[in-house]
Amino acid sequence: MPATDNSYHLATLRRALKPFRLYFYTRIRSTNEHAAKLRRSGKLYAPAILVAARQLAGRGRGSNVWWSGPGSITVTFVIPIDAGILPHQVPIIAGLGVLRGVHKLCNNTDSRLKWPNDLLHDDLKLAGLLCERVEGADLIGLGLNVNLDLDEVPSSLRHRVTTVAAVAGRQISVQKALTTIAAELAGLLLSKDFGSFAQVLKEYNRSHALKDRRVRISEPGGKVVQGICEGLDQEGRLLVRTPAGLQRLVAGNVELL
Repeated sequence: MPATDNSYHLATLRRALKPFRLYFYTRIRSTNEHAAKLRRSGKLYAPAILVAARQLAGRGRGSNVWWSGPGSITVTFVIPIDAGILPHQVPIIAGLGVLRGVHKLCNNTDSRLKWPNDLLHDDLKLAGLLCERVEGADLIGLGLNVNLDLDEVPSSLRHRVTTVAAVAGRQISVQKALTTIAAELAGLLLSKDFGSFAQVLKEYNRSHALKDRRVRISEPGGKVVQGICEGLDQEGRLLVRTPAGLQRLVAGNVELL
C-alpha cells in the first residue's frame, strides 16, 4: 500500500473537531491520565479532545497496558456527564460511535464490538476504549490502529491485532480517521442523536462479537464467570448463560473460548 500521512495538521484539525477543544501533545505518558489530572485541577473544560502524537504509557482496563506506534491514534474525548447514562453504558455508546466511524472509513460493515471496550475484525483487535468518570466528565480514551506497521508490533501482540488500513485495503490519513470518529461520538454523546439507549442496544447487538459464543469473564473482584453470551440486557449488562443460571455483568476482562 502507498505511504500516507500519519501526522496531524493542527490548524485544520482544530476547525474540523469543533465543538471539541483540541489539546495536542507531541509526547505524553497517557492521554486519560493527563486528562484526569487537568480535570481535577480545574484546567480542562468539556467537550475537549486530548491527542498524543506519541503515547508512552497508555493504559487499558485494570492493569493492562496499551501499546501504540506510528500510524496509531491515541486520544481522550472529554464529554460532560449525562445523568441519564450510567457509567457502564458509556463504553457501549462510545464503542458504537467508533464502530460507525470505522465502517465509514473502510466501506465495510464486518467489524464487531467486543463488550465492554474493544473493536474487532475477524477476532483481531482494531481498537480499545478506556472510559472513566472524573469531576463531572466522562473520559473516553481510544487507541485505534489505523496505519500501524504490524512488523513493528511486539511479537507477543502481533498475532492479536489488525489495522483500519488492512481492513480497508488502503492506508487512511490519521487526521481523517480521528475527525470521522469524533463526528460520530459528538452525534451520540453531545447531540444525543441515538434517540434512546434501547436503540443503541439494538444496533450494538447486531454487531456484538460475543453473542452466542462461549466466553470466560474475569470480574474486577476476582470472580470468574463462564458460559454462553446471550447479548446485552436493557441496561447494557452482559448476559451470560451458565450452569448456575443467567448472569448479568457490568465489567470484566473477556476471553473467547
